[in-house]
Amino acid sequence: MIKPTLSVIIISYNTKKLTLDCLRSVFADKGLSFNLKKPKSNSTIPTEIIVVDNASSDNSASALKKIKKIRLIENQKNVGFALANNQAYKIAQGNFILLLNSDTLILHSGISQSLNWLSSHPEASVCTAQLLNNDKSIQSSGGFFPNLLNVFTWSFGLDDLPLINQIVPPLHPHPPQFYTHDKFYLKDHPQDWITGAYMLIRKSALSLSGLFDEDYFMYGEEVELSYRIKQNHPQTQTWYLIGPQIIHFGGASAKSKVDPILNEYRGILSFFKKHRPKYQYQLVKIILKINACLRALFYLLTLKPKSFKIYQQVCSQF
Repeated sequence: MIKPTLSVIIISYNTKKLTLDCLRSVFADKGLSFNLKKPKSNSTIPTEIIVVDNASSDNSASALKKIKKIRLIENQKNVGFALANNQAYKIAQGNFILLLNSDTLILHSGISQSLNWLSSHPEASVCTAQLLNNDKSIQSSGGFFPNLLNVFTWSFGLDDLPLINQIVPPLHPHPPQFYTHDKFYLKDHPQDWITGAYMLIRKSALSLSGLFDEDYFMYGEEVELSYRIKQNHPQTQTWYLIGPQIIHFGGASAKSKVDPILNEYRGILSFFKKHRPKYQYQLVKIILKINACLRALFYLLTLKPKSFKIYQQVCSQF
């Protein structure tokens, strides 16, 4: 048996159909080999797949057990995205680690494309694919590390105005279909952080930084991880690539519509608590509370009760 070059880690939580579809798209990558006893050819990449099921109630584990090409970890409770990924990372044997969301579909052998690129670019330790929505439009994927200015412009919608993002590097750059027609996601480039839906990382880059901070349950952990990798490897780069492509459906494991929004706010706060001065943490906490309350008021006045209730709940948490 040969040692895998690549370890693909997928977390499953009540996404049975999506997870199975995701796995089929991974198996369809012609540049990968999943039989470590007898690879397809010397040109294919030896690959192992580790799936962690977070105590799904939709019989995901039963369906996954039937797939012989994967290693399955069954948790007895939902331990969250960060901890589940860390569980798989501890047993991963590959020199490259791909963190892949279960609500994704790989297009055009995107995994082997991105791995071939990363292995031939030593200046980079992390890369991602171009994320697409279900209609194949480009999805935002990562951006610049949080700071007081970009959290302020994001919280009050100033980053939606023309030219602002050219002055203040945004936390979340806009996709090209936004009215400002930003070109950020239309070419290969390095950026501060990338979305956790597809993170291909050199294992050597994780040797000092570790994987995810387990204080994060879900959302925001990829920003903090990217920051830690950069701290430990100041010369390394994180790249966004437009050649490899995946469809990312998004939000499939969220229990409610409140969870993604609330956890994103919590993720930003956790980042400031760990990596910024104490006074900035306090300021950002106030900014995010005002943001949530203003959004709640806006949706109340525009007669959108569902959105109002979401932001009312978020506002009450701060």
